[in-house]
Formats: sequence, C-alpha cells, structure tokens
Amino acid sequence: MAILETQKRKGSAPRSSSATALRVAVLRIYRALRIRADHQVTPSQGSALARIEQSEPVRIGILAHLEGISAASMSKIVDCLVDDGYVARVPDPLDGRASVVQLTTGGREMIHAIRTASTEALEVALEALSESEQSILRRSLPVLEKVAEALQFREVG
Repeated sequence: MAILETQKRKGSAPRSSSATALRVAVLRIYRALRIRADHQVTPSQGSALARIEQSEPVRIGILAHLEGISAASMSKIVDCLVDDGYVARVPDPLDGRASVVQLTTGGREMIHAIRTASTEALEVALEALSESEQSILRRSLPVLEKVAEALQFREVG
C-alpha cells in the first residue's frame, strides 16, 4: 500500500498499471489490424502460417510447441490450412514415416497480403500522429522489441 501511495505522489504509475495499459493498447491494435487485414484466416491460422514460414519444413509437434498449443489442436489448424491450399504436408526428408508442413504459393501470398494490409493500416494511423508523437513512438520501438523478445522467450522456453 505504501508503494502505491509513494508512486501516486511521485506521479509514476505502478508497474501493473503500465502492464495493463500496454496489454489493452496492444490488444486494441491487434484487433483493429485483424479486422483490416481479414483474409478469411483465423488468428490461430495466421499465426501458424507465420510460424511455418519461419521454420519450414516443420513437424506439427514442433509447430504446436512453438505456438504453445497441443499437437491435436495444431493438427486441426493445419488440416484447415491444407484444405484452403495454404499449406502442404510432405514426407519428412529425415524420416519417411513422418511428415512435415510447408507453405504453398497460396500460403505465401496470404501472408504477404495480411502483412501488406496491416502495414498500410498502421501507416495511415501513424500519419494521424504529430511529429512529436511519431518521434516518441520511434524511440519506443526498441523497448517494445525487448518486451516482445522477453515474452517470446518465456513462451517457448
């Protein structure tokens, strides 16, 4: 209680308040970008496409681990992506009994379309900021990258 009172007097926000504000802002941005970049893939499918692109060819179990979900859930996501023509299952070159997934041309085009729409939406939003606000945001990007890395490390590690 004394820490909160001290922080209020000093004009600084408690850590949890900063974390809450950041979480809310990131979620609002994420939702807005999803709406503007809607290309008939779910957020889970879009995330899986991006992970496959980073790691391909990749086994479903490894992909599930990277995404922090069960192999059964990832298998269902991959099944949908295969049905939609974004991903292909191919024999694992290291173990012919197993299979790996990789992007198809359609999957690469989908990722490109999602990223392009998201970037364009962000560019429009950033144009609405003052020069001073844009400068603050540019200086904050390395810090936000560190936060993302810390969260990713904890998620996978």
